[in-house]
Amino acid sequence: MNERRTSWALGAAIWGMLGFCSLSPAGDVPLEQRAIEVRAFVADVAGDLGALVIPDDISELPQPRFTDGELRSDFVTTPAKIELGRFLFHDPAITSMAIAEGTELTASCATCHFQQAAFRAGQVTAFGVGGQGFLDEQGQARRTPINRLLDDELGPTPVVTFDSIDNPGILSPGILNSVYFEELTWNGAFFLAFETDLPPLERQVRAALENHRINADALREIDEYLDLFAAAFPEQTHLPADELVDLFQIVRAIASYERTVLSNHSPWDAFLGGNNSAMTIEQLNGAELFFGDANCYACHSGRALESSTYHALGVAEHPLVPDGENDPGHSAVTNDPADDFRFRAVGIRGLKGGGPFFHGGSAATIEDVIRYKNEAVPDQTGLPLSPLFVPLNLTGQEIQELTAFVRDALFDPDLDRHVPTFVPSGLCFPNDDQVSRYDTACDVYGDFDFDGDVDLADFGRLQYCHSGDEFLASEDCILLDREGDEHVSLADFAVFLENVTGPK
Repeated sequence: MNERRTSWALGAAIWGMLGFCSLSPAGDVPLEQRAIEVRAFVADVAGDLGALVIPDDISELPQPRFTDGELRSDFVTTPAKIELGRFLFHDPAITSMAIAEGTELTASCATCHFQQAAFRAGQVTAFGVGGQGFLDEQGQARRTPINRLLDDELGPTPVVTFDSIDNPGILSPGILNSVYFEELTWNGAFFLAFETDLPPLERQVRAALENHRINADALREIDEYLDLFAAAFPEQTHLPADELVDLFQIVRAIASYERTVLSNHSPWDAFLGGNNSAMTIEQLNGAELFFGDANCYACHSGRALESSTYHALGVAEHPLVPDGENDPGHSAVTNDPADDFRFRAVGIRGLKGGGPFFHGGSAATIEDVIRYKNEAVPDQTGLPLSPLFVPLNLTGQEIQELTAFVRDALFDPDLDRHVPTFVPSGLCFPNDDQVSRYDTACDVYGDFDFDGDVDLADFGRLQYCHSGDEFLASEDCILLDREGDEHVSLADFAVFLENVTGPK
């Protein structure tokens, strides 16, 4: 047992003599006893275990209110709004304003915030409209830009115009547990954006829809959406379709849905509910560190373990930030030099599978984040740093324990409950570009002539694209690159033969 845990145990024993919660050495303590000890310790630090619980019942979730506490009736979350918002969030029918020909109706909000990556993008650069692909054979994000939209004259790192492809120079933030956030972005910009008479979450959804050129044109042509909008907004049913199905209603529906995208079916939630065997000894030790010596709770607090506070940690910039430049962070919003290079302490529930991390995507794993904060050696020198960014002096074992808590105990394996089984447009979702259609089995894998069958005609297409020992990497043939190496070769046909058994 290390000296730190011994000191906690000694302090806890003294507290016990004084009538407070007791905490004994981790050692070989039985799991149930260790759980009781850690629960008492966390309760003492947090003040109230109930303040850490995220309820399942949507009636218990916060609702939009005025500053005086009065309910904002126009924005109250209802089951009908949630159902509509769930569809809208995932349906590519909302992207009908794409600038580049052929990319309209191919992406959705869930392109960059999808369930398999904890409602984040799952990769450093999130290519939205104008991107292609979804998941690789291992289920990892592999969204790439459509080659014809890139400017080859701008150097080896593709630089894309915002008009043709959505490509922000910062890591795509997550939406999990956003009902408890004041802000979703890294720098706080959307909190102040657009109509200040909207509640904070609606304000940010409005800004996102504006930035990504979302509109309602295609939705108005789908009868099921007309019914869904009428059910969600019965006070609007007297309006014509172009007023019933408009951006304001889309904003209200998507915000209502996002308020219910919760990560609260994890071992941590079961532990908070009284299950003494929900977490392992290693995870319990990590929880003790999180609320104790590692001081994580100072910035990651409350039910969502998120504080909407801003901190400068000197992490590396996003690859799309030009060399020699720095993202100013929160000061771009406040114009206060004291906020230079400060970024939001994001919610950390359910991050497993959602990497990379930090605003620039510089940490590949959760353990990398913990090691970075433990060592407190900034990636960038010469920048102001948070006074909380100091070495934690955790041991190797403690790093593993803290990682086990954040990565595994906070992971909700049931996030697919927030995803629809279809979308009213009938499009493949969350993306409807051809590569994504293969990735998500909307099209039969290997059906290169798109007739619904894998047969000799598809081999004919392979022959058409073949020249010598390599395939022609033309626009028509690039979809045969099933290895994902941007080089179309006969090896891709081998992957095709190995994997094709009808739909993936």
